[in-house]
Amino acid sequence: MLLALGIIVWIVLAVFALRGARWAYAIFLILAFVWIPGSGGFRFHHAECDTSFSLDLALFSLTNYKHIVLFGMFFLMTRAQLGRTPHALMIAAAATLAIGVLIEVEEGWTVGHCRVRDLVPDSAGALIGAVIWSLWDRRSR
Repeated sequence: MLLALGIIVWIVLAVFALRGARWAYAIFLILAFVWIPGSGGFRFHHAECDTSFSLDLALFSLTNYKHIVLFGMFFLMTRAQLGRTPHALMIAAAATLAIGVLIEVEEGWTVGHCRVRDLVPDSAGALIGAVIWSLWDRRSR
């Protein structure tokens, strides 16, 4: 029941952030950074990050659909927050990848699952988000 409520809260915040509500975007970011330490009981330790990388690992990491969807949604929310800012697509992409790196570092310090290859589905999500935004923007003109 609690998990369902959490998912509903995430979806509601995402919808408001997509519509330009800065408060929803801020709460979404705060929850994103508190969620991982909370799941680990707020116990911090330093774990080495798995930096192994190959084409096979990259392709395997693309099966992490949850990351692809979440980071695609984060890209869209960030782009919506930027409005008519010049180079907004590039800024949103950079912000999405920066959040991906920060999440991996946070995972390394809390739950011990820091893997560089997890940035591949994050990047795929950002790319899909950029395509969706571009198609939507072109359609609305």
